[in-house]
Parts: sequence; structure tokens; C-alpha cells
Amino acid sequence: MSLSHPNENIKKELYELYKAVFKSTLSQSHKEKILGTIFAYEPWSWRVVGISKKALKEFVDNSFNYKSGIFQRDHCFQGRIVTFRKMLKKLMTYEEWWTWFWINDKTVLVTKTEHNKKSYNFKKDIILINWKEGFFKCAKTIGFEYKKKNEGKFLEKLAKKYKIK
Repeated sequence: MSLSHPNENIKKELYELYKAVFKSTLSQSHKEKILGTIFAYEPWSWRVVGISKKALKEFVDNSFNYKSGIFQRDHCFQGRIVTFRKMLKKLMTYEEWWTWFWINDKTVLVTKTEHNKKSYNFKKDIILINWKEGFFKCAKTIGFEYKKKNEGKFLEKLAKKYKIK
């Protein structure tokens, strides 16, 4: 169930799509939506690198069952729209484009309230997760994958390790 960095062929195909979107005469918002869709189907997109203690507590309180509307991924380092807008300001080289996107596409799993209010501190409130373990992969249309037998068991071990009850 592990994930790895995308291979060069995928990255180059995505770059060609990015260039086509950049050069198109579509509106800015249309271009931003297309970029979001291009990346949406990749399992490493929106990769989760941490979970807030409050989100983990919600999972504990719900016996590690997923409850819709409670959890969200947050691009806490920089909003995704900021990432896309810089990508659309000037045509980036392949290396510049990929580095910019990869660094800024990391997310953390938080509660909806934490996401909306930005009410968490990354250094104090976030437990780091190794995204390569493959948990919380990007779902094909929206959100992330969650199976109690996979992510639930992982979170159960994490809660024990960090003594979250």
C-alpha cells in the first residue's frame, strides 16, 4: 500500500498539459480548475504529511470510523490556488514547475473547524506522517481514500503512540 514519487514519464506528461493550459486563451479561473483536475487523479496529489491531534481525537472518539464532513486536507504551507496562480503567471521550466508544485502540494489532515479557522499550529498540533506509506491517497474525484482496515488501523497505532484517548 505504499506510494512513491511520480515517475518521469508522468511528470513530463503533466508538464505538457500544464504548458497547453498556460498557452490557452481560457480565463484564469478556467485554467486554475483545469490544473486542479489534471492533478486530481494522481494518488500522490494532495499528499498527507501530517494529522492534527484534534483530527486524530475525532477518529478515536468515533472508533476510527470515518465521519463525512468532519475531516479535511489543508495545504497549510501555501494555498493550492496560490500555487496554481504562480504557475500561470509565467511559463515555468520543467524543473521549476515540478519543484514548485511538489513542495507546495503537501497537506495535513485536520478537522473542518481547524481548516476553516486555520486554528492549528503546525509545529505544536500536527503529528507527522510519512506519505509514502500510502495512507489517505487522493480519491479519484474529491477527497481522500479511507478504509478502517487500513487508515483506521494506522490511526489506532498513532493514537496509542501519542496517547490520544
